Amino acid sequence: MYAEWPFIAGVLDLLTVAVATVLVVTAILFIRLKGLFSNVLALSLVFSALVLCGIMLAAVNGNVDEPDKPDEPGWITYVENGAASVRGKVIDMFRARGMEGDELAVVSAMSLGEKRMVEQRLRDDYSKAGVAHILALSGTHLAIIYFVLTVLFGGHGIMSRFAIVGSVWAYVVIVGMPVSAVRAAVMLSMFTLSTVMRRGYDRMDVLVATVFGMLILNPYVLFDVGFQLSVLSVGGILVICPLLDGMLPYGFVKRHHRVMKLWSMLTVCISAQVATAPLVAYYFGSLPCWFVLSNLVAVPLATLLLYGTLITVILWPVAVLQTLAAKAVGLMACVLNYVLGVIAGLPFSSVDGLRPTVLQVVFSYILIALMLRLIKYLQVK
Repeated sequence: MYAEWPFIAGVLDLLTVAVATVLVVTAILFIRLKGLFSNVLALSLVFSALVLCGIMLAAVNGNVDEPDKPDEPGWITYVENGAASVRGKVIDMFRARGMEGDELAVVSAMSLGEKRMVEQRLRDDYSKAGVAHILALSGTHLAIIYFVLTVLFGGHGIMSRFAIVGSVWAYVVIVGMPVSAVRAAVMLSMFTLSTVMRRGYDRMDVLVATVFGMLILNPYVLFDVGFQLSVLSVGGILVICPLLDGMLPYGFVKRHHRVMKLWSMLTVCISAQVATAPLVAYYFGSLPCWFVLSNLVAVPLATLLLYGTLITVILWPVAVLQTLAAKAVGLMACVLNYVLGVIAGLPFSSVDGLRPTVLQVVFSYILIALMLRLIKYLQVK
């Protein structure tokens, strides 16, 4: 039945993921009660629910992947081909509006996850500048889309919230479901569900539950470099940012709101860089030195670029306005590439030739944890 009607399998998959999300958020709410019985019940609920969902997904997709005619592609292939077709049409739309070269490559990578057009020279510039993460789809991209959809749908009613989450997941499917985007989409789904249930949540609890659920459904994702860096960067932001914010006097924070916005941007990029530095050195053999300067320029400009890309797509019925929006997006991409190229060419832009061992990486994270513990202790004192 599944092979003949793959749509049924898709519906079952979506229902399974929805059930898993509801159960995990319920478990998080149990954990928030801070009782021993609640914690045991929550962990049991998460483990049993996700195992059952994993078995159901494997059973359904196993039947679909073995149709009566082996030569015919499965439903997953149809979804992948459909998503690739959508990405191709959007890229063709940008080309038709005059975007080309490095500008088109960066816009395609940042908005659609298509990195095939990004030349190695450009990749090296972004890596040396310490902003290679903006070329990968992550929580920042989904947060922007979530905000735009909230403005469009209203975002206050239950149905509108779930429509927004569904649209976010549709976008994740279109861009090829990279693990960093899936992680961000799961967390956004949990935040939305907690808001609908009018219950509080802890961001670290949501991150841990997301990682746990993804590992249950696909244990091999643990060995994905993008997954590791994505989780560590978010965890670093959640743990390190409050400590860095606590270094400023309370009176200064109350008097200088604009300075605090700049400080918040700095703490986010520093926290993510510290949390991922040992792994970046292990996998890529180099560490950027001017990452603070790069992020101060790249993050606001990349955010505007993403907003501009969404506006360009929305304006497809009005060719003149869409062309103007595409020109503006291309100009921002050109400026971004130029500035990051200049920063990458500065003296001591990166420390190269690093070859840490696994033991050294583990030891580095132990030192980082001890340092953070010391900072927290001194702040309490």
